[in-house]
Amino acid sequence: MGRHFWPHGCVDSAGWLVEIAGGLSRNAVHVEVCTPRYATSWPEKFWFREIPVHRPAVAPRSDWSVGRYTRHLTHWLRQNASSYDVILADAIREEAAAAIEASRSTGCATILRYAGWGRHSDAQFWKTSRAAKRCGSIGRMADVVIAKSGTCGRELLAARYASDRIARIETGYIAGPNRTAASRAQARGSLGLMNGDLKTDADTPIAICNAPMVRDGGITELVHATRHLTDHFPNLRVWLLGDGPHRDWIYDQLRGDGVRASIAMPGSFSELDEVYLAADLYLQTDDFGLDHFLPSAVSAELPIVAVSSESARTVLLGSPTDGADGVVTQPWVRWIDQPTTTSYVEAISAVLNDLPTHRSHAAHLRRHWLRNSPQTSVIDEYVRLIDRVITKKSGTRRGVSVEATP
Repeated sequence: MGRHFWPHGCVDSAGWLVEIAGGLSRNAVHVEVCTPRYATSWPEKFWFREIPVHRPAVAPRSDWSVGRYTRHLTHWLRQNASSYDVILADAIREEAAAAIEASRSTGCATILRYAGWGRHSDAQFWKTSRAAKRCGSIGRMADVVIAKSGTCGRELLAARYASDRIARIETGYIAGPNRTAASRAQARGSLGLMNGDLKTDADTPIAICNAPMVRDGGITELVHATRHLTDHFPNLRVWLLGDGPHRDWIYDQLRGDGVRASIAMPGSFSELDEVYLAADLYLQTDDFGLDHFLPSAVSAELPIVAVSSESARTVLLGSPTDGADGVVTQPWVRWIDQPTTTSYVEAISAVLNDLPTHRSHAAHLRRHWLRNSPQTSVIDEYVRLIDRVITKKSGTRRGVSVEATP
């Protein structure tokens, strides 16, 4: 269960949910997805890569409609949850509350995942309203809550979640497509045919940023820095991926700075492989996109310039305070300590002036995480956790492994 699923390419959680649903399905787990409709014309059910996707409720568009959405979702789950062994919610928010309410009458096991990082995390969401606080409280009733880092685990403990119900499963990294000169040229050619704004020469440096188009996000300083970057690198192209309420404002700012020819705002992509293959540099501006977009950039072997934060460092470097084996000790990422226009220009210029070295750093970072936290191992951990929860919930009466051969 999740608030967003395909084709919501601008939402990081949607990309993560597609990955985990597909991974579980490939591991002989029967998976069905429940997500809301964002228009009444959308069908209530469709299939995505042979996975049934249910959209029984209309997504809430304001605070007053959240309660109606939760009630509708709970009603649907009560009618259908008895045919499932586990409900896995990708965040401890309204969907988690509906799952737990439904499990009281159906007996279906519930697994919740602590979502987001930094100011986008569940812990921060719980502080926004009484209804949000209730989601955090009812989440304590889940059979298991997944923490993706030591920091997330500590935030759950601070919110009075039982330590014996917290399971640690970290971010997984996939083996992305091989980055070669030929694959890079092919990706650029395909994107240029699809969208004229994405048409570039073979020697044009491309920096991409995948972030929501909001005025209070990390993308704002990057917008201000773009004019100065194009002064230093007239051939540079900056691709701003994603959507948001202030997209027009960002476009007007860039056009007013006279850099319209140097930027592209193509919207969202449900598949990012070609975009990452075509690019030379990935820009991480804040704590959004750390579950899917940033790990995908690492898998694509892209040099990374990232604004320093505890969350970004945990994803890219690991956490030495947890005693993890996979801690990165080499300077393979270009960090920005203070996100200002000057610091953006300095960091991006340093990478563009020495791309071969930073491409080598990106290759080392990719190999490190593919060895220490491959997505296949993460999926295996989810399968084992689901199996344990089913066995514990149903005892010997229904203790059948979900890993059974179909």
